[in-house]
Amino acid sequence: MIRISTLPLIENLTQFHEAKLILLVDVLLVGDAPRNMREHIKNNYGGFIHDKKTYIPITLTGTPESLMANIGKPIHFKFDHGFENHYHFNGNLDEAFWHKKLYDMSEFAGTSSVSFEREESFITERYITGKQKYIEPEMITKLLDIPTNAPASIGLKAMRGLKPVRK
Repeated sequence: MIRISTLPLIENLTQFHEAKLILLVDVLLVGDAPRNMREHIKNNYGGFIHDKKTYIPITLTGTPESLMANIGKPIHFKFDHGFENHYHFNGNLDEAFWHKKLYDMSEFAGTSSVSFEREESFITERYITGKQKYIEPEMITKLLDIPTNAPASIGLKAMRGLKPVRK
């Protein structure tokens, strides 16, 4: 059993591309399902209830190339009794780094199957209660703005209230 909280976090593009196997962690809200379905999901699919809402932890593993190839493609979750939901990765790696969703699992690259410990408090704290809104940084287009009309009187007149320095 692997503890997600002990895996090394991927925090930049260099680490992302150097990893042999990546784990993407997030949560899926199952709040709009009927009560008996939420209980069924909680008991049979590893879901948990926080603040009267049901969530399922999502753990997706793959190489950096496979993660990038599946950007925007919804992952279809089908549950019993006809209930279904979708999850998709939007491809914004900076946002994924910000929300701490990517982990390096290179040491488990040859393993045929992996299973994770149930870490409800860790998942809740990191992806539900501790989640902050990601603000896209503004792109800097110019480093220096040159004034369009340079005042011709700069340096020629004394400032009000001050006298010119005499030599």
